[in-house]
Amino acid sequence: MKSLYKLLLLFSAIFLFASCEKEVTLDLKSAEPRLVIDASISDHTPCVVTLSLTQSFYDNDSYDRVSGATVILYDEGMNSEVLEEVGSGYYQSKEPGVVGVTYFLKVIVDSETYEAEATIPHPVSLDETWIYEVKAGDKSWYSPSVIFNDPKGEKNYYYTKLSINEKPLRTVYLHNDENRDGKRVHRILFFNKEDNDDKNLETGDQIDIEMQSIDYGMYEFLRSWTSFSGGDANPTTNFSGDVLGCFKAYSSSWISMIVSTDNIYQENI
Repeated sequence: MKSLYKLLLLFSAIFLFASCEKEVTLDLKSAEPRLVIDASISDHTPCVVTLSLTQSFYDNDSYDRVSGATVILYDEGMNSEVLEEVGSGYYQSKEPGVVGVTYFLKVIVDSETYEAEATIPHPVSLDETWIYEVKAGDKSWYSPSVIFNDPKGEKNYYYTKLSINEKPLRTVYLHNDENRDGKRVHRILFFNKEDNDDKNLETGDQIDIEMQSIDYGMYEFLRSWTSFSGGDANPTTNFSGDVLGCFKAYSSSWISMIVSTDNIYQENI
C-alpha cells in the first residue's frame, strides 16, 4: 500500500512539471478496509482505544470510526472493565494504569476478536538536560540532550518526545539499553529544524522533554514504523488477527529547560 502511495506521488510530480491540461485519474485498485486499533495505557492516563478503518487512496473523507464494538480491559488478577464509548469509535477506561502490571485488551468487532497484552514499565527519571552544539563542517546548530541512569539487569526501551515553545514535534526518538545496561546515559536528541517550521533552536526557546519508558510491543511497533521503507509490510502489531495498530503501555518522566549559553554542554559526549 505504501509503495502505491509513493508511485502516485511520482506520477503526480511528472504530470505537474509537464503542465498537463487534461485531468488524469490513475486506475488504482482499492484495498479492502482493515481495522486499525490504536490503544494505549500509562501510569497517568486511562486506557484509551480508537477504532477506525483504513481508506482507499482517493477517499478524502476523515477516517471511518468503528462504533458499537465491545472493548474489554483486564489485568493479571482478572480484574476487568468494559470500556465506555465516549465518542464515535473512541473508548476509554475509568482509571489510569499501574506500573508493573500486565494488561490484556480484547476488542470484539462484528463477531471477530482481537487480543493484545502490554506491561507498564517503571519510569526512568531524567536527571539533567543540556544543550549540545552539533558541528558539521563550518555549520553548527543546537540539539537538546538528556542524562539519566539506566536500570541495571533489565531490558529497557525508550521513546522521547520534544516540544518547542509548547509545540509538539513529530520526530521520533527511539532507543534501548543495548550495550548501556545499568550505565549513566547521555543521549543527544538530534534536532531537525524542518520539524520546527524550518527554525533552529535559539536562545530563549523553551524545551519540554517527555521520556517514555515503553514495553517491547510498543518499541517494536515504533521501530518498524520508523524504519518502514515503502514495501508491502506493515508496522509490527502486538494484536492477534488481521488488524493494524498496537496496544501501547508506558510510563513517563518529564524535564524542561530554556535554551541559553549557560546550559551548553562543554565536554565530549
